[in-house]
Amino acid sequence: MPKKLKKSEKSSENKLLLEKQKVYKKVFENACKDLIMSNYEKRLTNAGLACIVEPDKYTVSVPFFDEVITFEVPGFSFKSSKQVNITLVTKIMILHYINTASGSPLSGEKITYEDIPGLRGYQPVFEKRAAKPLVVAFGYDRHAFIDAGQGLGAIPEDYGDASFTLYAFPRVPLTFILWEGSEEFPPSVKILFDSSVINYLPLEDITVLAKLASTRILKEARKGLSEGDFF
Repeated sequence: MPKKLKKSEKSSENKLLLEKQKVYKKVFENACKDLIMSNYEKRLTNAGLACIVEPDKYTVSVPFFDEVITFEVPGFSFKSSKQVNITLVTKIMILHYINTASGSPLSGEKITYEDIPGLRGYQPVFEKRAAKPLVVAFGYDRHAFIDAGQGLGAIPEDYGDASFTLYAFPRVPLTFILWEGSEEFPPSVKILFDSSVINYLPLEDITVLAKLASTRILKEARKGLSEGDFF
């Protein structure tokens, strides 16, 4: 009986993953169509992106955290400067950034997730996915936090006990602030956005992007770990 239950659970998980993949594929296809049907030269300019124009295609370069991802329009074949696999979610994020970009300048005003219009109700989900993993990993080790940021080419900041800013895209900075834990206070992490973020990403993508950023910080930190260390 237990074996049958495990097989059933595994089958159910696989089915859910397959359904999710179908949804992502449809979202990706729609984003591709949206870009092709637009004045994509203008959209690329609004997003602050460079491209090589050829008679039959555009080759677009997208700075994405600490790598550069290139893709062709049309065709939509993606390549990473790090020669790593590019997930479907990342491809969707790139296209959504380009399709949403308004070209407006950064405001310089840093705001919290809950201060972004329309997102306050999703704060618990955001904290669980993006902030909590960083608290668990770096809550009592700001030096590891700083090192991870430096490894990703982050810009140092002067907030909290340690902080830095990562550019997910040319016009989408994310600022990470760590307050180390002590005997009196638990550790905490805040993630701030430029208030112009709503001019560059759909609301639903903001949580996803912050999660991707947190994952990169954690992966960078793990590079320097010995076998006896872990998060």
